[in-house]
Parts: sequence; structure tokens; C-alpha cells
Amino acid sequence: MNNELILFYPSFERGGVEKILQNLIENNNSFKINLISTKNALKVIDQKKFKFNFFEVKKKFIIPFFPERFSTAINAMIILFNIVNQKKKKFVIHSMQSNVAAIIIGIIKNQKVIIRNSENAIFSILHAENRLFAFITTLLKICFYNFADGIVTNSVGSGKSLKYFVINRKKIKPIYNPYLKSKNNKKHLKKNIIINIGRLRKQKDHSTLIKAFQIFSKTNKKYKLLILGKGNLENKLKQLSIDLKINDKVIFKGWKQNTSFYLKNSKLFVFSSKYEGLGNVLIDAINYNIPCISTNCPSGPSEILLNGKGGYLVKSGSPQILAQKMSFAIQNYSLSLKKNAYAKRKLNRFLISNQVKKYYDYLNSFYKN
Repeated sequence: MNNELILFYPSFERGGVEKILQNLIENNNSFKINLISTKNALKVIDQKKFKFNFFEVKKKFIIPFFPERFSTAINAMIILFNIVNQKKKKFVIHSMQSNVAAIIIGIIKNQKVIIRNSENAIFSILHAENRLFAFITTLLKICFYNFADGIVTNSVGSGKSLKYFVINRKKIKPIYNPYLKSKNNKKHLKKNIIINIGRLRKQKDHSTLIKAFQIFSKTNKKYKLLILGKGNLENKLKQLSIDLKINDKVIFKGWKQNTSFYLKNSKLFVFSSKYEGLGNVLIDAINYNIPCISTNCPSGPSEILLNGKGGYLVKSGSPQILAQKMSFAIQNYSLSLKKNAYAKRKLNRFLISNQVKKYYDYLNSFYKN
């Protein structure tokens, strides 16, 4: 294990990507790992147990009027430059966030840089919360992504979305997330709960879900909607449930480290996103035998649900259509369970043991080349 890998993840936050980073480090037997990230990473990944070098990103430089992540990327970029400059050896640099910053250092120091694209590149721009910063980010991607030596995408769809950014599409390598530890074979008693898990942000479109649930509730009065997640739209979404007079049935639980407790007893999982790269929470729901409805947003969800054979796909942004499908899924629950069982048979695509090997074989190939 002499080859050195630098994992570049400037801002360690709660979410799906952090879980993938954790799984890569905790199941590594291929590289000597150097992690560049904020100190929150050490709260999740045991440095002593998994033996990796850690370089903390601190707030030394702040860019006024820009999102904090821009400043964090600059600070991490300086650390990356110093590591490469001082050790004076060849690395493989795998960037899982702030990819442009890593690519720039790779160009300057002649190092191999493999980036990870975890979203649909087109729709993440169209539905951005801040259009100005989205425009800046898009220009940077167009200018620099072609200088990456390789690009890992977490779904086939997210890879296809890069066709407007990358000239040489042979650089793009779809590898599903190393996410699932094992399949769950236990059965659990299902309650009249519809569940959603996701950040309360524009991308996840909870407003459409809440409006759909209000329509659904008219004929399904015993059901409750459980929403797990935090975000800048929390107060607006709570007010929406009050305005629709269903606040007694919509339960906001906040962010939860362990979601399995809530998934085990839920009857239906509804995913309302405008766009996704993959959608790890759908994998969890399928694994806990919960039939799934997802918006047919570009990229991952349709792949996880096998283009509708493993769950239900609906048009995004339409409360009426979503409510109709929710009612259909409940009224035809045996069919819904059959769809879920079919999707579950295909979950090996997301097992940590399978996907970490694919990941590291791909990264190792850049040493061989």
C-alpha cells in the first residue's frame, strides 16, 4: 500500500457524499490516504483506527460576499499545493468537492486529478438557489473540467449530463456509490406513515410534496407525513402546512443521524426532488422494504427504481399527479411491494464491498498509466 491518494473534500458537512467518503476510507486497502477537510471529518471517521493523514482546513482566507464554500475551497487549495510541493512525489488526487480548485493545483504541479461529479450538471444550474453563483460555477466547470484526468459520476445519467462540459467523454466513469453495508432481511410492522428524507432546500421540492399530501389526505385521513431533514426552507414549509390546514399531520423531525428507526415502520417513501445525482435515501427505503415513489428527475432515481419496474416515477412539480400516484400505491399495496422486491434484488449495485473495489481499481489505474 505504497501509492498515495489525496482525498480533497474541503468542507465536511452532513449528507450522502460524506457517507461515501467515510466508506472509502474505512474500507481502504489500496492507498496511503491523505484527507484534506474540515475538523468535522474526525468526528465521523476514526483517524487512529483507519490510519490516514489528516490536514485540517481552517478559515484563514475569507472571500467577502461569496458563499463560505468558496473561501473553504481556497484554503484547501493552499493546503493541497503545500502537500504536493513539500513531498515532491507523484500522487493521485481525488476531488469530491470544489473540483476546480483541485484541478488547478493538478495543472500547476503536474499531478493526476480525478474528480467526482455527484449531481446532474445541467439541472443543478437550472434550479440553483443563486443564479449568479451558479453562472460563475458553470463557467469554471467549462474552463477546467476538461483538464481533469478522470471523472467519477455516481450514476449513468449524471455522467451524460456532463456532455456539455467535457469534450473527451472517455474520461467519464460511472461508478455507483459504495453506500449499502448489507441487505436488510428483517420484516417490520408498517404504520400509516409516508416518509421523506432530505435537506429542506429548493432542490428537494418539499412544497410539492406537502401540497400533494394535502390532496392525498382528503381520502386517506389516517396517514401522516414524516419529513426528516434541515435547511433554509424549514420555516416556510412549516407555514405551508399550517396554511393548508394539515400541520397536525405533517411532522418535521429535523436532521437524524440514524434514519433506520423511522424507515422501518413507514409504509411509503416519497422522493420529490427537482434533480439528483443518485439518491441514496431511495436505496435505504428499498432496503427496508418500503415501496417508493420518485419524481422522474434526471439521473439517479430512475436508475435506482429501474425505470419504473422497481417503484413509481412521476412528473416533478405537480402536486396533483404526485397525490394520485400516492393514492394508487396505497390502494394497490401488494403491487407496490412487488415492485420494491424487484428493486431490492438489484441492490448489489450499491454494496460497499462491491463498489469500493471498483472505485479503487479505477483510481489505481492512474498510477499504472
